[in-house]
Amino acid sequence: MSELLYRPGISDGVYPQRTEFSDVPIELAAEKYWRVTGKARQLFFSKQRWLCKQVNRYQDSVASCSHQELQEAITELREHLRLRGISNLSVFRSFALLRELSHRILGQRHYDAQLYGGWVIMNGAIAEMATGEGKTLTTLLPACTAALAGIPVHVITANDYLASRDAKLLEPLYKQLGLTVAAVVDGMSRQDRASAYRCNIVHTTSNQVAFDYLRDLVNMGTNSGSLTTQATLIAGLINRSDARSFLLPGLCFAIVDEADAVLIDGAKTPLVLSRQLSKKGCMSTYADALWLASSLTQGKDFFVNRANFTVEITLSGLDLLEDLSLNMDKDWRNATRRETLVKMALSAVSIYQRDIHYIVEDNKVIIVDEYTGRVMSDRTWQQGLHQMIEAKEGCQISDLRETLASISYQRFFQRYLNIAGTTGTATEAQAEFKSVYGLNVVSVAPHRTSRRRLLPTQIFRHQDDALKAVIDSVERYFKQKRPVLIGTRTVQQSLHISRLLDDAELPHKVLNAMQDKKEAEIIATAGKMFSITVATNMAGRGTDIELGPEVEALGGLHVISIALNESKRIDRQLIGRCGRQGDSGSAEMIISLEDDVIKGYYSSAILKLLSVFCRGKIKKLPQFLSHRAVSLPQWHNEIKNRRARFRLLQLDRKVRKNLALFGSLE
Repeated sequence: MSELLYRPGISDGVYPQRTEFSDVPIELAAEKYWRVTGKARQLFFSKQRWLCKQVNRYQDSVASCSHQELQEAITELREHLRLRGISNLSVFRSFALLRELSHRILGQRHYDAQLYGGWVIMNGAIAEMATGEGKTLTTLLPACTAALAGIPVHVITANDYLASRDAKLLEPLYKQLGLTVAAVVDGMSRQDRASAYRCNIVHTTSNQVAFDYLRDLVNMGTNSGSLTTQATLIAGLINRSDARSFLLPGLCFAIVDEADAVLIDGAKTPLVLSRQLSKKGCMSTYADALWLASSLTQGKDFFVNRANFTVEITLSGLDLLEDLSLNMDKDWRNATRRETLVKMALSAVSIYQRDIHYIVEDNKVIIVDEYTGRVMSDRTWQQGLHQMIEAKEGCQISDLRETLASISYQRFFQRYLNIAGTTGTATEAQAEFKSVYGLNVVSVAPHRTSRRRLLPTQIFRHQDDALKAVIDSVERYFKQKRPVLIGTRTVQQSLHISRLLDDAELPHKVLNAMQDKKEAEIIATAGKMFSITVATNMAGRGTDIELGPEVEALGGLHVISIALNESKRIDRQLIGRCGRQGDSGSAEMIISLEDDVIKGYYSSAILKLLSVFCRGKIKKLPQFLSHRAVSLPQWHNEIKNRRARFRLLQLDRKVRKNLALFGSLE
């Protein structure tokens, strides 16, 4: 078994966590990836049938057990795991027992593919399972096995909705095993959080557990980042009474569902714990900055780099600002302060857009996650940017915030004694999983062969022509009574396509950041006949669209992607909404050369050249160019984002080394 799962009787202190990190250069680790991982993947593949055979040997004896005999078997297994630790034989027994309990209590019996996925997770790897293969039921196996052994388990998923859903769904089985379970979600009090984390299994999100870890760091004192404190934690010298003031009991075992969304996509943004200051931002200051910004001309006085979210003011722009500030308050005559505030105002106006990067709800600016399309009500932009955007939108200015502690996702998850996970799309990021987290990626053969049909990608010259083709496609499938899911990148796109569907008199539902509370209700009807659902990326993670009666015979769910995502993985997640577990289904992509991702990669000269190839009555790119036109921008963006995450990790390591001896916070 994985060496990371500690043996019983070995103390990891009051607050167990990993405190030593590998500083092997990431580039070097990535170069060695294929040689190391290739052998590991072959090893796992060769053991799939062997594993299922071993579990089935125990399954035969478990299936004939009465309820009382089953309870005795659970007690015996728990005592064995806690006294002797986790071994291959104990995992076989545990998986067989859990499969039988799942069948009796939940009405769902684990497939062989799910058994193998659970075994991969137990061995500290990422199990790549096709969408719809039942990853929730798969993670149940290693979570319960580890919890029965006395190891606190955090099952981490992409959002609060999924965490609450899974905890509630699996609670009857957990109780049968004598295990306690809780979901830690947004809005819980500190007392409720501390109580929840004392349960054997906790379902939560990366945001919740990482911020609670930062709160514990702050609670340890001003020198929580020092070597002295780390040594104290390792030795277990912190008072037991002091330990009760912590939210978390430590970082023992994390099972990350939708691992690429949590460990890869979410890793670009550092997590910053802050507190409100008593003073508010001055509305007049932000208003003056916005006025000065409106006086500058883009392309002459300033340039915008939307890819890097930066603004640069030219010399002519700086001279103009100096002239404009002569008749303003004396504070504006400070060149550094003036330039900083105007840059922030230019970013708020030119880069951050409503219904794309944020929404306005109840007179508040709420950030929208670019990868999931879900709102992040607990997050704010730093250094006054959030207040500047509030001033732009005419909202009430919120309090300024002071940073207490920060950490990156990479460094936080490296601190777990054991980490593993599952996802449907890990292949594209397998080198990063290995180099950053030390995790191999193992593909699990699907339970049923996919019957999904992928239609050719259509790229039109103009956006209006592409949207017309989308409406025509929806109308065609609507007449066939088939359900249709339209995937968009942003709230703005979902609202625009909704208006076009209204004009075409096609009944539909919209699922985006504004309707996130109705997600379960909308998804529940998305697979029924005549159903049309317009959704942002939030419909692409962790949800299961069940087909209504007779829909399978009609051809299943049809998915239309109308926007190119930065990562091919996100496109695969959306396409994976159809054709699940051997069901029929189809998918297609309909976009234009005016798509934001395409325009952000190709120069205007290349776009004009591609336009020349668009022929026909409705200008459309020929098929031999469509695949390359889509894959190049995504390949470029994936490299750019990976480098950004690596730079953040390297900066983390450098800061940690510099501050460790001085007792500074993370």
